[in-house]
Amino acid sequence: MNATISFLADLTAALVAATAGGALARALRITPIMGYLVAGVAIGPFSPGYIARGDTFSGLSELGLIFLLFSLGLGFSVHDLRSAGWWPMAANLGLMAFFAGVGWALARALGFAHPATLGLAFTLSSTAIGVALLQEFGLHERRIGHLALALLIVQDLVAVVLLVVTAAPATSLSLAGVTLPLVKAAAFVAIALIIGATLLHRLVITVLRRAPTDSLVGVFSAIALVAAWLGHLAGLSFEFGAFVAGAVTSEAAGGRMAQTIVAPFRELFVMIFFVSVGMLFDVKSVIEHWRAVLLLGAVLAAVRLAGWGALGRAMGWRRGAAVAFGIAMLPLGEFNIVLASAAQAAHRLDRAETASFIGVAFASILLAAVLARLAKMTTFAADAEVVASGHFHEPPDVLIIGYGRVGRTTAAILRQAGASLGVIEIERDLARLAREEGAEVIRGNGSDPRLLDQVLSSGTKLVVTTIPDSRANAAIARRISALSQARIIARASRARDVGEVQTAGALLALVPEAEGALAFAEVALGELGVDRGVIDELIARARSAPPRARG
Repeated sequence: MNATISFLADLTAALVAATAGGALARALRITPIMGYLVAGVAIGPFSPGYIARGDTFSGLSELGLIFLLFSLGLGFSVHDLRSAGWWPMAANLGLMAFFAGVGWALARALGFAHPATLGLAFTLSSTAIGVALLQEFGLHERRIGHLALALLIVQDLVAVVLLVVTAAPATSLSLAGVTLPLVKAAAFVAIALIIGATLLHRLVITVLRRAPTDSLVGVFSAIALVAAWLGHLAGLSFEFGAFVAGAVTSEAAGGRMAQTIVAPFRELFVMIFFVSVGMLFDVKSVIEHWRAVLLLGAVLAAVRLAGWGALGRAMGWRRGAAVAFGIAMLPLGEFNIVLASAAQAAHRLDRAETASFIGVAFASILLAAVLARLAKMTTFAADAEVVASGHFHEPPDVLIIGYGRVGRTTAAILRQAGASLGVIEIERDLARLAREEGAEVIRGNGSDPRLLDQVLSSGTKLVVTTIPDSRANAAIARRISALSQARIIARASRARDVGEVQTAGALLALVPEAEGALAFAEVALGELGVDRGVIDELIARARSAPPRARG
């Protein structure tokens, strides 16, 4: 059998096994990633039956990891990190250090040769699995989901630094040997920020405004792969370059819209990545070290659940939300496995340590999936899905993107005026509520340019986008203004974002909190007997004042 036939046979077996495993996991109502891992175990070299060659998947899994980390970088937002607050971030870093210390102590007590490296590998949580679990709980678009994502992004940033260090050969343990990769990484980031603020910013805005949807995938794939190669050529890693490219693209403009573009093919490669991880699972080796796997897994699972759950309670969340948060942050995942693999390649972990780590990682994912299922059965009520196609039956007069508090209030008033409404909403509960209140609903991501292309029609007179993300609303405004004659009213998160959103094509950009304050002032002036004309002038002047002058 030649190389081409072997490659196609292995790829076919992997996709069939992954599809079956993912379908079984969904039937059991657990994360499909667990199904992909089991599929990898089934076709791996340590299980009987069909055996796929590991080298077949090395390139594909590397490609999957590049797109995964590029997508994670697209979720990076300095604003989100700031809005999370300093003490949850400090608690996040403190818990990571605590978990690393627990892992180090256990590894040392068990007699492992590299307890420090093994402890670092247990530090992180899986962003891919954590986000999937938050989506299952219906929390990803709420405050708890935003905070969890911010904490996971910080962990990813720490992981990028750890990856730079652990990928260095074990012989270079001197200060210079550790410092040089970090200096290279800092220089790489600095250059990327300069390019992102100039060339990439203009490129992303132009592409998202006018490029046809079938070319968007190619553009962002090229950005991810070029950056990955530059990271490799700089002596760092493909993964580091891809993550930095995603973060810079997100800060340049349109990160949320770019995420929806790369999501479909990213999922394919992520499936292959986790299948390739499953192929690393050596059942015999795990059984041989079952005491270490059991002790490490049980203790780390207990302290991780307790630590994250306690942080959730300290944030003032109810018990159910804190439990969901703890479960979502429990599993080890992609960055942990990448760190362990890099450490083994650099001779910082031996084979027994890597096998034990893989066993613990599998156990954490399985435990999180089971706990999520139990939590949904006991703490969270199952809700009916809102199912809709990518088209409205009749073109609505007004398209509302986002049916949170602002979108719902706007819809209620427009409905009383007799306007026909169409709503795009990704969160299940809010989509169902919009339908119950008489709107035609499409459940989907309003930032997805393909969905916008489908739903916009000449009959739509007005688009109101109320997503609490100024950059996402700016990207939506650019896309809609290039595709249709519909007027756009958009939400801005902060007063200083108003100009950016209006420049992107919005007729009007409003900050809900600021508008509420102006309404208070308007009523107060009326109660003081101020002339109506003077009130209108003062409110108009306050609304148009620059943010600093207004402050």
